[in-house]
Amino acid sequence: MNTTKIVAYEKSHVALMQAELPELGANDVLLKTLYSTISPGTELAWLNHMENTPGVFPYVPGYSACCRVEETGADVSSLSVGDTVAALVIHSSMNVLSAEKCITVSQNIQPCEASAYRLASISLQGIRKADIQIGDDVAVLGLGTIGNYAAQLAHVAGAGSVSGFEPIAERREIAKKCGIRQLYRSGTLDEFESKFDVVIDATGAPDAVNIALQMIKPLGRIVALGSSRGLTNGVDFYRDIHRKGITIIGAHEMHRSRDKADRFGHFRNHLEDDRTVLRLLEAGRITLAPLISTVVAPQQAQDIYNRLLIKKDRLISAAFDWNKLEE
Repeated sequence: MNTTKIVAYEKSHVALMQAELPELGANDVLLKTLYSTISPGTELAWLNHMENTPGVFPYVPGYSACCRVEETGADVSSLSVGDTVAALVIHSSMNVLSAEKCITVSQNIQPCEASAYRLASISLQGIRKADIQIGDDVAVLGLGTIGNYAAQLAHVAGAGSVSGFEPIAERREIAKKCGIRQLYRSGTLDEFESKFDVVIDATGAPDAVNIALQMIKPLGRIVALGSSRGLTNGVDFYRDIHRKGITIIGAHEMHRSRDKADRFGHFRNHLEDDRTVLRLLEAGRITLAPLISTVVAPQQAQDIYNRLLIKKDRLISAAFDWNKLEE
């Protein structure tokens, strides 16, 4: 059986290509993709070979989708044909995946919104590493997908206040719709100096580190959640880090528990965090849909990546509707 997938075949360029699927194993399921959401930070960085990316082409982007089970392997008992699942798969019309890596999506959750689950899961592991205590004052720098979800999850984790900092007005408006009430254009004002117990940098901008160092209280925690794309200049380690006694936490999502039995401190495995996101979504404690600025056909992949990069339309993210592939 063939699948249609989005392939980054050279820097800045993608195309739809056909590929053959692997054989269905006894513990596998055949998935038809309903929607897949673009992770704009990671996918744009890789596609355009920004700093700290491999720059190796071709490759297939994507890692967050909502799918329907079309066929099950002989030994699969946990899923049935017709089930809707969240899956870590590429931007592709069909995929074969181990059944144990699929998470059932409740009928109360819209498939398009569910397709953004992995982006929220990345934010969740950063919130876990922040070790937010009840009543903490939390600042989030950057309110794109990862930052917005981090701000929502900081509320869930018990923060006393969550302040979002974002220069783009449209993103601040969307954040307000997601329940983030304290919103500011910049964190450089004197009133924010040494104000926060936790500062989460979701910008990926090197200079944001200096702003975070100014905002953090003595003995506070800075979480580097967004992947930085360059070097940071002007850090005074004695004044800003050593003397203030702060902790800086690298929160790349690759550092999670490798074993589902590990549940200590902030450690959870990918699937457990993914399930938590879907439970919170079903309960109405977080919302993912407002960050999906538009839904397009896979045939529009090159155009939507260009629009996200140029930022003219002020898009935050986008999802592919794979039902439109057949139109």
